[in-house]
Amino acid sequence: MNSKIVQDDLNQASNQQILLRRVLSSYGPGFIVAAAFLLYAARSFQLISSYAVNIFFSDQWEFNDATLFQNHSLWQMFAWQHGPHRQGLGALFAKLVDPPFKWNSRFDSFLVGGIVVLAALCALWLKKRLYGRLSVTDVVIPAILFTPGQWETLVLTPNFAHGPFPLLLIIFYCLAWTVENALVRYPLILFINFVTIYTGFGFFLGLLTPILLILDYWTSSAEARLMKTSLVASLIVSLVSFGSFFLGYRFNADLDCFSFQPQSPLSYVVYVALMCANFFAVKGTHAVPQIVGLTIVVAFLASAAIAARRLLSMKGMALDTAEQRRSLIVITLTIYAFLFCVSTAYGRLCGGLWSAQSSRYVIYLELGVLGLYFQLLNSRQGSKQKLLLTGLLAAVITASFAFATDRDEMTYFRYVKQEWKACYIQSEDITGCNRLVGFPIFSHAPERTRLQEKLQYLKHVRENLYLDSR
Repeated sequence: MNSKIVQDDLNQASNQQILLRRVLSSYGPGFIVAAAFLLYAARSFQLISSYAVNIFFSDQWEFNDATLFQNHSLWQMFAWQHGPHRQGLGALFAKLVDPPFKWNSRFDSFLVGGIVVLAALCALWLKKRLYGRLSVTDVVIPAILFTPGQWETLVLTPNFAHGPFPLLLIIFYCLAWTVENALVRYPLILFINFVTIYTGFGFFLGLLTPILLILDYWTSSAEARLMKTSLVASLIVSLVSFGSFFLGYRFNADLDCFSFQPQSPLSYVVYVALMCANFFAVKGTHAVPQIVGLTIVVAFLASAAIAARRLLSMKGMALDTAEQRRSLIVITLTIYAFLFCVSTAYGRLCGGLWSAQSSRYVIYLELGVLGLYFQLLNSRQGSKQKLLLTGLLAAVITASFAFATDRDEMTYFRYVKQEWKACYIQSEDITGCNRLVGFPIFSHAPERTRLQEKLQYLKHVRENLYLDSR
């Protein structure tokens, strides 16, 4: 009798252990990813709270002409050109949310943080749609999207169009490719493509969409493939969307040193490599950052090439639809990041190699690193895949905590903004305040953007820096 009781107890304990393992296996990875997401997001908002200051800075004094300092229609705001890109949805969003908060640029920083949170949630959703339930390695996704290396985008010159909305829109674009219903999928892809082209450096998506549509057609099964007339119509819409961007467009590199004459090809390669190294917090222009960055560039291109080869090799065969979508999305993310890097190198190289490691470029590289992660998930299961995944996870998480140099810059620019604001409210002397803090509040001559006039306007309506000046 006693032995039977003991056996029953052992069986019950064994069943409980099995149940616990099943629960941990089912919900444990999701819990770990959720915890990491919350911790990274909280740190991002803590950074914003510590370093954002309510005063327009640098380019904000110019691109806000579209929405604040001048009167324009919604289309004019949407198509407003600032530097080499347009403002697109960023301008419309600013016009919607900023007036009730008196154009508080500190509030804008928190909004940018919120857009990044939404993008990170969508990235996790994208991963789940492509690969099934969350796994422990998915902690890399919030680590990528909440990297403090993007601090300029968050707190220095927050611009919804330059970074935050392109990030979100391109992830939306990838999600659109996963929609099952073709009658919804392709119109959604074309609509997101159009608005992304007009929003910041989302412009480069316009180069990819026609290629992706053709790849999708060639590699789809006969049942899932678009009719030829629908394909032609989609291609025309995508090309017209891209072409419309250039109507009334004025090329503006916004650097006096820029020349259309190319420099040494090797110098562009080095510049792109340094941009990529900066994402992983490998600073400087010497050999180590160049090698690290070049490794990342090769990884981007290799990921896109492998995905494209997989698609083309399965042409005419029963390629799994999910596998097709995975490959298309890897190509989208990695090639987009590569195009952004190459164009930035062409436009900014004359400013010196050091400019390659500007924080405002990091948010675009997040897309490439996300695509690299997805490509590793596409690889065959094995020790090599596990090693590469572990290496990427370790590199991204290490980079997400290695930002001592960035913190020094954040502290410096917080000081510049706070002291300039206090100085100007007291003296209303732009030149004197620039001299006092040792850095101009606007990087060009004040006359270029009628800075004095804009400051007086803000004083009159008690907005932006005058909102909390009493």
